[in-house]
Amino acid sequence: MNNNFEIYDGLNFQDLCKEIVMRSTSKRDQLDTLLTDVRGHIKNINDAQVFLPHVKELLAVGIKNDEQLIKLATVVEKLQSTQLEASGGDTAGLSDEEKEQLVQAAASEKLKEIQKEILAPLSASLS
Repeated sequence: MNNNFEIYDGLNFQDLCKEIVMRSTSKRDQLDTLLTDVRGHIKNINDAQVFLPHVKELLAVGIKNDEQLIKLATVVEKLQSTQLEASGGDTAGLSDEEKEQLVQAAASEKLKEIQKEILAPLSASLS
């Protein structure tokens, strides 16, 4: 399989895979730091009741984000495989416009999910 399969405007499959790994590593480091900081602030059961739901929410958001990126990579990989099978490896099965529409639809859906996930904890903490 060609890892340089272009998804859209300069982003290829290999770049998407690297992004997944980088985000996962960065998220893990940030969560380790957060948990270390939170542990220092928890002195009694009431503190735990305040902090732990927020930590749980952050973990859930991170997992959902990773899942969405992996799903996007899977869709792109299947799209590439299908195109190669249909064309004998020489030309793409979908037009560039169709590819762009698929990627934009997935990106738009992902953006809406991220916005909801980010805004929900913020609005809950402000109330």
